[in-house]
Amino acid sequence: MSRTGIAEMANRSRLAREFMELGRLESLPIIDIHTHMGPFYGTYLPEAPLPRMLAEMERENIAWIVSAPHSALFDPIAGNREIVAAMADHPKKIYGYYTVNPHYSDRIHEDLAEYDAIDNYVGFKLLPDYHKYPLTGDRFTPIYEFANERGLLLLSHTWGHSRYNPPGMIAELAVKYPNIRFLMGHSAPGETDYAIEAAASLPNVYLELCDTGRLNGLIAKMVREASSEKVVFGTDFPWYDPHYMLGSVLFSGIDDREISNIVHHNAAALVGGVLQRKAKRG
Repeated sequence: MSRTGIAEMANRSRLAREFMELGRLESLPIIDIHTHMGPFYGTYLPEAPLPRMLAEMERENIAWIVSAPHSALFDPIAGNREIVAAMADHPKKIYGYYTVNPHYSDRIHEDLAEYDAIDNYVGFKLLPDYHKYPLTGDRFTPIYEFANERGLLLLSHTWGHSRYNPPGMIAELAVKYPNIRFLMGHSAPGETDYAIEAAASLPNVYLELCDTGRLNGLIAKMVREASSEKVVFGTDFPWYDPHYMLGSVLFSGIDDREISNIVHHNAAALVGGVLQRKAKRG
């Protein structure tokens, strides 16, 4: 986008103007609903250590995050210990997804018992493309039944034309499990039109911005066709810089109400609903 285009959008948006003047949003705390933490094999991520992530959150006015550490995604022995420790140390800053590896389904009942015992869990994270197991596979059924009963979030990696997690599988599951709030991680690049259609037509399906949000015109299209209430702000932090990703929203041409829904209100309502239902269960 040209400097002129940025200036024009800033003139239309108080939030964009604030971001340009102050270097961050002071008036609206940000919620990042798709993050990771800790080292990742074969890649250097300078912001991956938790203290550095927390410092970046302070700089960017990110009120809190929902996270699934790399260790939980790829180390079945470590499991979810890292996120449990992070949530205990920073209960107002970090909420967690319980990560499930379908190739270790023999311990699924222990996984579910552990979920209920830990505060600040708000749902599950699945990574089908990496684990090479489809979203609709039977090994995930106990997870879906558990999450549906409790009205939890389910953040899944999605990708277009994938054998394991295309948007069509999310749509199929959303009909079968209407109480789960399905967050389509990355919004299925390559089939994002189908992801937008699913979010527009199904009340429990949401678009998530990391990776796709940087593409020119796509956020405005999501808002136009599915509404700003069906888009949540996620960055894949520490993979993507939240400052850059926030700029993608602020200068997408949508209005301040729509920006506020995406970067704060939608996630606050989704996570707040899970925590309220959990409190009622005792």
